[in-house]
Amino acid sequence: MCTKRIWLLLAIIAVLGPATLVGACGGSGSSASSADVEFLSPRDFSVAHYAGAPLVVNYFGSWCGPCNLEAPAFATFAKTHSDSASIIGIAVNDQQSDVIDFMAEYRLAYPVVLDDNSLGAKDGITGVPTTIFYDASGQEVDRIVGVASLEQFTTSFAKTQ
Repeated sequence: MCTKRIWLLLAIIAVLGPATLVGACGGSGSSASSADVEFLSPRDFSVAHYAGAPLVVNYFGSWCGPCNLEAPAFATFAKTHSDSASIIGIAVNDQQSDVIDFMAEYRLAYPVVLDDNSLGAKDGITGVPTTIFYDASGQEVDRIVGVASLEQFTTSFAKTQ
């Protein structure tokens, strides 16, 4: 069992490169600033504020290996759907500076909430990444728990229409 984990880790390092893993553990190499990322307060965030258009909420952590694995696909999805939906990131157990670096590394350009555990508890989040899809009336129509591909994001988003 341990040998399988070591091989999996080595495969991930080979694919992503060691710098990505160091960044996921809190390392910093980005010159991004807080001005590059719009932060929302947990008490100011409500699904109801986004009624009238689909909403996609991605719970993540900059420290989370699986979140780093899915970030490129989510970045592509978010860029493709930025005109047809609101996209919000909710950072779990994270520091603002690490979130800024994460957003810059993956070229993510949507508002982020630094969760104080109130939103995750309300939404029943048990792990990250978790992505929730809401239709224009604010009803949850799908949820992806775990790493997702661009195809999975697109399929779930179609349910919001």
